[in-house]
Amino acid sequence: MPAQGRGADQEQVPGQAPQPAPDRSPDGGSRTAPLAVEGRLVRLRDWRAEDLPVYERWIMPPPGGGEHEWQRTDGPFYPNFTAESAQRWLGRLGARVRTGDWPRVRDTAVIAEQGSDRFLGQVSWYHAEAPTADPGTGTHLLPLHSIGISIYPPEFWSGGYGSEALRLWVDLLFRTAEADRVDLETWSGNVGMCRVAQKLGFAEEARIRRARMVEGVHHDRMIYGMLREEWERAPWHGASAQGES
Repeated sequence: MPAQGRGADQEQVPGQAPQPAPDRSPDGGSRTAPLAVEGRLVRLRDWRAEDLPVYERWIMPPPGGGEHEWQRTDGPFYPNFTAESAQRWLGRLGARVRTGDWPRVRDTAVIAEQGSDRFLGQVSWYHAEAPTADPGTGTHLLPLHSIGISIYPPEFWSGGYGSEALRLWVDLLFRTAEADRVDLETWSGNVGMCRVAQKLGFAEEARIRRARMVEGVHHDRMIYGMLREEWERAPWHGASAQGES
């Protein structure tokens, strides 16, 4: 069940949000102990060296050409990795894994199958719009933080894996960051992601009509949002704390 996750994977390309610096979370938080958040189907944890070869197979161009199935729904209007760009990205991620230098408020985490700890995908958090300084008038831009999720094996696109991973991730972010809101962006052709956003209580805040073209068909750009007080009223509020080890 891929979502708008290309920004979590790739170097910046036109139309995508910039990623946080490798050693900083979107709010510049300090570093802390290894992450481990347990759910019923999945667990969220930090990246490990053994994840990288598996991840590499999912982002490198397929040997026979074409694209992976997850790339057909995860922002197909953005360029896929080339072999060169994939290796550059893996190099930067590998450097973070080797040092274990993760920020207190994580900007990425692995989605692993509960029990087997199999690598399934990742969640991310990045600045869609950075804040500006208040000149003293009380008028300035507030930060907009967008989340991404990508589950790569198609056999895990149903059964609640993605919705549980996203629920744990949003709850963790609201619990550890000072963000007042969290955004999720996708497109109308990614029906599964739209359903998950609605299921978790995200409000549809913008539908930018006919802003995406996929295989000759117009689709809408979809932007969903969740405020902190809305999440705190949700029945799954606190899920990440209950499952944290």
